[in-house]
Amino acid sequence: MRELVECEHCHGQKTCTISGGRSCRECLAAAGKSLRDFATVRCSYCGGRGKVWVEADEEETQEGAKPDDN
Repeated sequence: MRELVECEHCHGQKTCTISGGRSCRECLAAAGKSLRDFATVRCSYCGGRGKVWVEADEEETQEGAKPDDN
């Protein structure tokens, strides 16, 4: 099962400011900017959405799951 969670790279802000107020190398390159640009671009990890889809374990997503009997 998949679930929508906050992007760990931009922390849901939709823009990358992880390198001291400017975007990281990966996000700058994805936006077509020079690596020396002091720019803020959208996060390339979430595509500027602030959320990403992740695979969730079935056991964690079920509420009231029964404990394993060992």
